[in-house]
Amino acid sequence: MKAIIFNSGLGSRMKGLTEHNPKCMVKLYNGETIFERQIRILRDCGIKDIIVTTGPYPEQLYEVAKRFSDIHFEFVANEDYKNTNYIVSMHLANRYLDDDMLLLHGDLVFHPSVVIELLNHKSESVCLYHETKALPKKDFKGRFQNNRLLEVSVNIFEEDCYAFQPFYKLSKNDLQVWKDKVEEFVQKGEVKVYAENALNEILQDINLQGMSYQEHYMEEIDDEEDYYRVLKEIQRFDEKEASCKELKGKKDFNMNQPYDKDSKERMDFDKDEQKIITVENGYEALKKLFQAEDKIFFVCSQRNHSLVEKECSEYPYDIFTEFTSNPKYEEIRKGVELFRKDFYSVIVSIGGGSAIDVAKCIKLFSTVEKEEDIFKKRYGDSKVKHIAIPTTAGSGSESTQFAVMYYGGVKHSVDHKSILPEHVILAPSVLETLPDLQKKSTLLDAFCQAIESFWAKGATKKSKEYAKTSIGLILNHYKDYLAGKEESYEPILKASNYSGKAIHITRTTAAHAMSYKLTTDYQINHGHAVALCIVPIWKLLLEKTRENENLRAILEELAQLFGTKNILESIAMVEDMIEEMKLPPINIKEEEIEELVKFVDVSRMGNHPVEMTSDEIYGVYKAI
Repeated sequence: MKAIIFNSGLGSRMKGLTEHNPKCMVKLYNGETIFERQIRILRDCGIKDIIVTTGPYPEQLYEVAKRFSDIHFEFVANEDYKNTNYIVSMHLANRYLDDDMLLLHGDLVFHPSVVIELLNHKSESVCLYHETKALPKKDFKGRFQNNRLLEVSVNIFEEDCYAFQPFYKLSKNDLQVWKDKVEEFVQKGEVKVYAENALNEILQDINLQGMSYQEHYMEEIDDEEDYYRVLKEIQRFDEKEASCKELKGKKDFNMNQPYDKDSKERMDFDKDEQKIITVENGYEALKKLFQAEDKIFFVCSQRNHSLVEKECSEYPYDIFTEFTSNPKYEEIRKGVELFRKDFYSVIVSIGGGSAIDVAKCIKLFSTVEKEEDIFKKRYGDSKVKHIAIPTTAGSGSESTQFAVMYYGGVKHSVDHKSILPEHVILAPSVLETLPDLQKKSTLLDAFCQAIESFWAKGATKKSKEYAKTSIGLILNHYKDYLAGKEESYEPILKASNYSGKAIHITRTTAAHAMSYKLTTDYQINHGHAVALCIVPIWKLLLEKTRENENLRAILEELAQLFGTKNILESIAMVEDMIEEMKLPPINIKEEEIEELVKFVDVSRMGNHPVEMTSDEIYGVYKAI
């Protein structure tokens, strides 16, 4: 495996930063240039042969190369760099492109993890895309079908297009096909176009698979503004991933599994060691997790009862289905009584958030003898393994350590580290048969959770990453999801899971706290109730930004994530999205509002970014 780095450009948009040096020689936060960083990372990942094309100031690159005595360099000068694009540089380097290659541009700043995953990718030829990033106006986008690249261009913005980076892993044979087409272009005098123009003409002849880099850091520096932004971002990312430095150069290290739509099974390992498997057939993946001696306790809705009997009949099991969509304590007690009649080593929950929450509570409450200890939250640790298979895309409960139950019509939160499921199986096909209203309400639950997590007092860098990913996936795919398009099921299921991961760290805020009484009193779905609260609460937060600069910065960051110009536009965007779903109306009478205010869970309000008075809570219900 070799690498070629294209460093022939002028970098004129960098202004004074490239007055006396090529763009790749600008320095990053630690004094290392972009070029030095790229070479170091490639070397540490096992690349020992590197071809570098040059334009202005090539002698600066020669000096850097001398410091890497263990790498064999070939420099290829493009003397006409002012009048040609990098298609000519590729043409000039032709004779050195005689092996499997990494091909990349010299203005890319990235973390080693993306190179490691690229080298480990099962496909011989791979390109990089980002499924949740806003489509850049002036940079490359890639058009994909079934995860195969169909086109690369600056001027494509359709639904099947994603942000794209000029960093490829190419087999020798596929590279040869591209090289041949590049030669045709240059011979015809087409020297001011991208090499991707030639690539587009041969994509039908090669299988260039996509790999998401959303979990990694990779950015292209085009201008001065990009430079100063990337300077800060890469420092934060490097510091966050510092614990992974010892893994440099180990090709068997796979930091994150790729978002590969054609993969039969993918497994991600979180830092809390929860194992998340994305797979086409959930039951087949489930059976791989059972041991011969396991006796299984299934918790699922009546809808899934017959499927369990059909798919898992060869295993000893019992099944509990006697719970409602907003599970009551009395129902959970029945499950605990059944669970205690035998010894079970595994609990499997199959269903929406309610089924998963019931399974969590059964697992936890089985360790408690006295009922009063449950409500005083005196729990013991349970060693029973929990495998969760969500069949809706909403609560993300499969990746949280808390659950919800109702007692006497009042919501109670259960929170304990032992009830985070050890395994999660995401099978996107389960979303296909969801009723329309359930699709909408669960989607809104995930969406609102991610928004609340973003502005929550307990937000961290990691929780914000999860929330951003969830919001981005929903915004990009929710219309296709509600239209029943199969390709949207996996990203929406992932969005729900990331939303759960976000609130696992931060917990929810006022919109959730105010939703529960609406759910029980007005017989509406939970996600519907939260969506009713989110917009008036957001508007109230906007008012508070006049006196709270930190809150303003958070809401402005959220507005940027939504791709809107300001906070008010982002609120309007969400308001329109909810209106678009045409959820059934509810009628709250004036005299009922005081009762709603009384039942708000104060513990959840404590995580809201600012305090809310009773009058403000009243005002939100009034707005609904």
